[in-house]
Amino acid sequence: MRKRRTAFTLIELLVVIAIIGILVALLLPAVQAAREAARRTECANNFKQAGLALHNYHSVFRCLPGIGSSSPTAYSVLAQSLPFAEQVSLRDLIDFSQPIYSGGGHAGPASIVSANREAARTRVDMFRCPSDGQQDLFSAFDCNGAGGEAYRGSNLVVSTGSGRNSTWDLRQRTDGLFYFSSASGFRDVLDGTSNAVLLSETLLGNGVSSGPRPPKPHEAVAWIGHAMHTNPDVAALSNGPVHAWHGYRGYAWISGKSYSTTFSTYDPPNPAHPDVCQLAYGWFAARSFHPGGVNVCLVDGSVRFVTNDIQRTTWNNLGSIADGEVIGNY
Repeated sequence: MRKRRTAFTLIELLVVIAIIGILVALLLPAVQAAREAARRTECANNFKQAGLALHNYHSVFRCLPGIGSSSPTAYSVLAQSLPFAEQVSLRDLIDFSQPIYSGGGHAGPASIVSANREAARTRVDMFRCPSDGQQDLFSAFDCNGAGGEAYRGSNLVVSTGSGRNSTWDLRQRTDGLFYFSSASGFRDVLDGTSNAVLLSETLLGNGVSSGPRPPKPHEAVAWIGHAMHTNPDVAALSNGPVHAWHGYRGYAWISGKSYSTTFSTYDPPNPAHPDVCQLAYGWFAARSFHPGGVNVCLVDGSVRFVTNDIQRTTWNNLGSIADGEVIGNY
């Protein structure tokens, strides 16, 4: 008698495939959530390292690094803290006695000074958020960059204050820790070091200079020319007459300019509208791809996750170091 062969019927095979599909659909969000949780933890660890580096800097110099005295000499707070973050070899590639770049604007294309060119192109993992997969080598940047020049970007940005009144302009004293020629210390944080923001994060721009309005608000900054504004509705400004859209947000960890390594607490984290600048200064929000908010490092060195729905007044007050306001729960 012939033995009868057994096999899956077509219906059984389709049922198995359907079950596998359902299981994958159920497991994929959990896997993605686990991966993002790991990335967020790695990002928070970067903040702990950066915060510790600034505390060590302060212990040695009794103040925090400033941002230089002019755009070409505006070495970032991050760059100046390198030796205290086990990055001495990279620090040795920078000649702080020279400007970062020469030329720019009406003086012609901006060229990185040769002594700083290698450092400017070096990626620093501590300054990058693993959740932001945007290309971080920028060949398009402000000051009319010369062809062939490039900078490595940063997701870590320092707080220049609340951005209220005239404090959006880094050429004068802000109500935060950092501005041009600043030499602030923990002694200046009269509201308490656990009630003021030291660092947060930003998302890198799309790298397009003077391009069209991007579909996503983090991809480019609205440049509105030379008009002066105080306590503006940033969403309205970004929807009004815009002279250009610049996609080089976060373009250079070595530079302390507003576009590259600063933010203010003027707008809550991850606003639905783009950032706005007038000249090279303006209102740059904290942004991330972490669901629901951003990582911050407070002046006391602690790292917290601040949600997008934080009360605006509370967020403003966290940017100011001496406004005397009581910080609520967040």
